[in-house]
Amino acid sequence: MTTGGGGPRGSGGTGSGGAGFNGTDPQGTGAHAGANESDFYSLFGPGSAATASAEAYDYDALTEEREAEKRRRRRGSSRGAGGSSRITRKSTRKTTGRKVLAGFLVLLLLLIAAIAAYVFFLASLWNGNSNQLGEDEVFGGEQPVATSDVNILLLGSDARDEDVDYAGDARGNRSDTIMVMHVDGDREGVQIMSIPRDSWVDIEGPGKAKINAAMSFGGLPLATQTISDFIGAPIHHVAIMDFEGFKALTDSVGGVVVDSEQEFEIDGHTYTEGPNELSGEEALPFVRARKMFADGDLQRIRNQQAFLTGLMDEIIAADTLGNPAKVAGIVRDFSPYMTVDDKLDASRIAGLAFELRGMRSGDVEFFSAPISGAGTSSDGQAILNIDEEKQAQIQDAFANDTVAEYAQEAETVHL
Repeated sequence: MTTGGGGPRGSGGTGSGGAGFNGTDPQGTGAHAGANESDFYSLFGPGSAATASAEAYDYDALTEEREAEKRRRRRGSSRGAGGSSRITRKSTRKTTGRKVLAGFLVLLLLLIAAIAAYVFFLASLWNGNSNQLGEDEVFGGEQPVATSDVNILLLGSDARDEDVDYAGDARGNRSDTIMVMHVDGDREGVQIMSIPRDSWVDIEGPGKAKINAAMSFGGLPLATQTISDFIGAPIHHVAIMDFEGFKALTDSVGGVVVDSEQEFEIDGHTYTEGPNELSGEEALPFVRARKMFADGDLQRIRNQQAFLTGLMDEIIAADTLGNPAKVAGIVRDFSPYMTVDDKLDASRIAGLAFELRGMRSGDVEFFSAPISGAGTSSDGQAILNIDEEKQAQIQDAFANDTVAEYAQEAETVHL
């Protein structure tokens, strides 16, 4: 019979004749599902070749295999549709993610632009308002370059209403306040040493004289050289502040609390022993006062250090540094009273500030140059003699960037 021709080839009914065990499903898609072994024997009879083939064939397994195949196809179709849905959802999420990222980048760029504009604005205020001098006017030649630690000479002028032309040599003028700021090479701290203006030192040219007379003899270059010789290390930058700047700074930060060692009066202002909250009008006499004290300029130095400590506490406070308008106000109000070397511009100051960003007010230490006592010069001037042994220690500290260690052990200078 031609209807069963597929069986003897062992094709399992998958050939053209194997599909028609009951002759009702020529496509072989459903008839075989109902076939069993007894039907097969009735059709082909015992002992036939077909019977031998049927005995070796597991029809239940074939049926289950075909059903499993159908289920696999149906699942494959469903997975295809579901996969497409997931791809669509993933694509939507990616698109949304890109939009969020793009929006974030735009905000970040705007923030950077705003910060850049703010920094540029501050730089313009500083560079435009401060008086800047070239290296010849400040150093009398090539300016030293700092490779690690930095030494900045800070000079205070009590010129009051007089205009001091530092660019015009400044001969005949004296620096009333002298400080050297040392910035550690590791940027972990800052030390500020005050040098009494009546300190009796060697000045190239005239010889022995009060240290504040160097500017009078040779202008700003000689003053810078004299301080450099005194500390035994290069001066990298110079900044000169008119005392009126103390007033401007105080008002810009909204007042400064200073701790006065003693009670005193000057220019109609009274200062009590202990904490005093000062306005600009009150701060200026406080840092100027000298003649009413038993040890004169030494007490003025201590008062200036107390003021600077209070000022730094106020500036470093979060409500000051975190307030762009307040910072801009400080730069605006303070810069007109500053004269600096032209390399101490806004960029250099910002760079140092960034390097010192982890510093707190407690990381700034004040100390004074060592004084062995008061005396009188051969020409009758009241002077302060330098403790030469301790000065040698200071020079070693500046040369080896160990000023922090010296400052921690330095004693407060009194007469």
